[in-house]
Amino acid sequence: MTTWISHRGLSQKHDDNTKTSFLLACEAGFSWLETDLHTTADKHIVLCHDSELSRISCSTGQIREMTRSQLEQIHLNKGEKLLFLDEFMLEFTTQNWVFDIKPSTSVQTVEILKPLLLKNMNLLNKIIFLFWSKEQQSLFLNYFPDAICFSREDECYRAGIATLFGLSSLGNILKYKIYSVPTKLFGLRLLNKRVVQAFHNQGAQVLGYLPDTNKEIQQCVVVLRFDE
Repeated sequence: MTTWISHRGLSQKHDDNTKTSFLLACEAGFSWLETDLHTTADKHIVLCHDSELSRISCSTGQIREMTRSQLEQIHLNKGEKLLFLDEFMLEFTTQNWVFDIKPSTSVQTVEILKPLLLKNMNLLNKIIFLFWSKEQQSLFLNYFPDAICFSREDECYRAGIATLFGLSSLGNILKYKIYSVPTKLFGLRLLNKRVVQAFHNQGAQVLGYLPDTNKEIQQCVVVLRFDE
């Protein structure tokens, strides 16, 4: 079965990682919502891809150095407001979530998530986590060994290159893990049936990562559904 994940919501006409972009993703039929987690100076988690504000708004400043009340006053480039994790979790209860734990505040973010997850361990059934630090991921899995995590970037590249050249045994592909595979690598088409099958043969899953064009989107649709 193919799982379709909305990356930061639908943001062609709206700011990404906002309530509006996620609502539009839900209306479009997405049941999985991916978002990015940063922690503020006063220990709140805000949904934002960037660690600072200059790209996404007319304001400047590092998120980790600002308070929630300060960030609530920010207007993003397309008019939306920043969304906080507690608001997100209350609004999108029927969806599944992908949490990209941004490295600049990953330690603080995990410390905030721990009591939330310990209070309701069933949440682990609807969340996939992405860590950029092997050490931080290992610490998190010590607390929550049943948590599902994406493979990290270096693992995905190693596995993708190995399978592209027919050497999947050298990719260290692990059973039950999820690997992000771009549509192309070194100008070569990477997301194809042979590569996906190599991951499946090892008991792993494949995520088609961020196709850029309608043609690449259709390639993802065809490849990721080939074995259904």
